[in-house]
Amino acid sequence: MNKQTILLIVLVLAVIAGGYVWYAYFFQSPKKDETPEVKKQVVSEEFLARAAILDRIKINTDFFSSPDFLKLEDGAAKPPLPETKGRTNPFAPL
Repeated sequence: MNKQTILLIVLVLAVIAGGYVWYAYFFQSPKKDETPEVKKQVVSEEFLARAAILDRIKINTDFFSSPDFLKLEDGAAKPPLPETKGRTNPFAPL
């Protein structure tokens, strides 16, 4: 065996070993006997008070079915913006 063949075999084995380590590290599923840590979330009193205020807000949507709203129409179409025309061939020499 010459040096190139040995080097190629060592390189292939290194790539296979690196791939195995990478797969085992990144795609390892958690073990079933281990329970994940659950972090407690602390909610302040101010947040709860503001959330209670938001819960009491009621939006009256009857306006959208009123005759005055239904009479509204779209405005006239806007005129097209003027276009500035450039050169007919931008790649032509000046």
